[in-house]
Amino acid sequence: MSKPTRPHNGLMRVPVTNAEELNASQVLAARLKQIDGLLTRYESIARLRAKPTSELGDDDHRTSWLNFSHFVASCMAMATDSLASTRQLLLPDDDQLEHRVTAHFALLRSALESAATALWLLRPDDQRERIIRLLRLRANDADFDVSLVKAAAKLVDTETLDGRAASQAAIRNAVARRKKHQLRMTKIAAAEGITASEYLNNFPGYGVIVEQATDYPDLDGAYASTVWRLISGLTHPSPLRMLSTSNHEETVANEDGTLHVVASTHLGHTTNALLAAMMTYRRATETLAARIARVHHRA
Repeated sequence: MSKPTRPHNGLMRVPVTNAEELNASQVLAARLKQIDGLLTRYESIARLRAKPTSELGDDDHRTSWLNFSHFVASCMAMATDSLASTRQLLLPDDDQLEHRVTAHFALLRSALESAATALWLLRPDDQRERIIRLLRLRANDADFDVSLVKAAAKLVDTETLDGRAASQAAIRNAVARRKKHQLRMTKIAAAEGITASEYLNNFPGYGVIVEQATDYPDLDGAYASTVWRLISGLTHPSPLRMLSTSNHEETVANEDGTLHVVASTHLGHTTNALLAAMMTYRRATETLAARIARVHHRA
């Protein structure tokens, strides 16, 4: 970065001068430019229609109308948008890297979580396990939907008749929608010999999902989940996490005994998070392609 130091929306824009960080910035910029190829590859796979005889087609048949492929597509759409937005944010003119303080970590967390969730669904070769994972995610999604509606309903003025009616109607509709989903999940589970305890109140959490989804030779699951934990801490106001992931470039002692410190975010953390998200996204894309192409052999 060669732009001069100046105040910028409450922050200081400073050029990278350290030789190690300059090299890291070039590596990061090169990685960001690779995102386009990943997105193009996924787009080509997403356009394919899974045949009924394919593994993905049979997954959809067994999980209709809570289709397996719909959940995967939703996850990949979020991951795609987050990766594209990360590139646009950090490489706005397609040439010069403009590293942010923490804003990009929210995008990278979304990309990693979303791609990992898609991969977590797609990864098991055992179809029954794939369906169990879908039901776990669907049940959790339905529960959170009701929780949101109940919270929003409290904002309505219930002192008036219309307000009470609107609040109660919103909650009734949300509960009815969840019940409809639960009934369908019960039928799907029964057909596959899956018990309620295997999927109800059984959401593993995104840390576990990232670890289980990414446990491959080229991306260790424990490492990926650690990266997820690190960047998760940078999406919330955590002074400890910000300090521990920063370079301290200048310290000035003030007359009152306090210290003035100029700090910048370590580029390595961004590169590691970006690589984890990109590798997970690529693996999810190729696993999806395999499930579309591979013929399902019915027992």
